[in-house]
Amino acid sequence: MSWMNQLIIAPILLPLLTAGLMLWLGEKHRPLKGRINLFSSVLGLGISVALLVWVQQTGSSGSIGVYLPGNWGVPFGIVLVVDHLSALMMVLTGIVGVCALVFALARWDRAGASFHALFQIQLMGLYGAFLTADLFNLFVFFEVLLAASYGLMLHGSGRARVSAGLHYISINLLASSLFLIGAALIYGVTGTLNFADLAIKIPQVAESDLG
Repeated sequence: MSWMNQLIIAPILLPLLTAGLMLWLGEKHRPLKGRINLFSSVLGLGISVALLVWVQQTGSSGSIGVYLPGNWGVPFGIVLVVDHLSALMMVLTGIVGVCALVFALARWDRAGASFHALFQIQLMGLYGAFLTADLFNLFVFFEVLLAASYGLMLHGSGRARVSAGLHYISINLLASSLFLIGAALIYGVTGTLNFADLAIKIPQVAESDLG
C-alpha cells in the first residue's frame, strides 16, 4: 500500500483531531482557535487536491484508491475509497468550507460556544460521507455532519433561529430514520451494505424480494 493510500483517511482524521484540540483549548482562546481552524481547513483542502491529482494521474477514469482502517477484507470491514467523483466532491467541500469559515471569522464564530469544533466535525462528516464505500458508514457520517449542523444551526441566539433549528432537526431526524430503515431492508435482502458488493448482488435478487 502506497503512502497516498494511507493519505485517504487524512481528511477524516485531521478535522477530528482539530475538533478535539478546539475543545481542549476552551473559549478563552478564540483568536487562536480561529487561526487553527483556518489552517486545518486549508490543509484539508490541500489533501483533497492531492488525492484528486493522484487519482487522475493513474490514467484510468475508473481508477480508485482504497484504505481499510481495520484491515478487514471487503466486504466485511470498513472501507474508504477515493475515485474521481469523491475526490472532486471533497475538493469542492474544502473550497466551500474555507470560504464559509473566512466569512464566519468576521463575527459569527463569536455568536456562541464551540463554533470551531462543530465546524471541523461537520467537515469530518462531509469528507467521510464522500469517502465511505458502504451504506452503514454513510449513515454514520451523515449523522456526524447532521449533529454538527444542529449545533451550528442553533449557534447564537434568537427565537427565530431556535424555531427554524427545531424544524430542521425534526425533518432530518425523520430522514435519518427512513435512511436507516432503507439500509436495514437492503441488508435483509442482499446480506451486504458494501457498495461494490451491492452492485453484484442487487441484480441477483429475486423478483419477489424486490416487490
